[in-house]
Amino acid sequence: MRKAAYVFLVIFLIAATLGVFSLITALRGVQEGVTNPIGDLVRDLVIEATPVILPNPVVVVREINDLARLETASYTFQDVIEIERNQEMLFGAFGETLLFVAYGEVIAGVDLAQMQPEDLQVVSPTTVMIHLPEAEVFFSRLDNEQSYVANRDIGVFTDADPQLETLVRQEAERRIMEAALEAGILDRANENAEAYMREFLLNLGFEEVIFTDTTPPPVTPYVQEVPKGYAVTPVPTQTAPPQ
Repeated sequence: MRKAAYVFLVIFLIAATLGVFSLITALRGVQEGVTNPIGDLVRDLVIEATPVILPNPVVVVREINDLARLETASYTFQDVIEIERNQEMLFGAFGETLLFVAYGEVIAGVDLAQMQPEDLQVVSPTTVMIHLPEAEVFFSRLDNEQSYVANRDIGVFTDADPQLETLVRQEAERRIMEAALEAGILDRANENAEAYMREFLLNLGFEEVIFTDTTPPPVTPYVQEVPKGYAVTPVPTQTAPPQ
């Protein structure tokens, strides 16, 4: 009788174990059957939005640096310069007068190689702030091929001074620079550099270019606006290529 009870108990335990296992399996299947459709429904309702990637200022500035010395203004000079020596002695008998026709050119622009990454701030996908280096004179020269001595009057008691033509050429070079600055060549160089850079940045996709007199202030990090029902997939941070 006792052996029969033991056998019955073993059979009961085995049956109970199988029953519990079947119940757990059934509940797990029900849970998966409810959860997965809901997850699939949520995923179907959320549309993936295209992430907006702002241009890297370091990369943009490097492209600008490659433009190097951007010549944006020129000034052409033409003048007649008279120089003389000892004309006050005996009515010019010991003097000399030289008449010189001078032609020259001055070139000004902006050295974009001086720009640093902090000189450009990307505000949004459509707006950028930029600070350009100040315009400078790249070179001022007297055109020796076109310039010439128009007349030379030498007193009866003197010889031609070989240094006089050197002096008149130096005076011509000084006047060329002075005239170009008075004509506002640096202002024109700045204005033309801004016009060129605006076109350059518009071609990169920006719609508004703001020029600043000093280094632009740091801007608030751009946050993309996402409509309801959309989600943005994170993208890796854009880094500048090694130099």
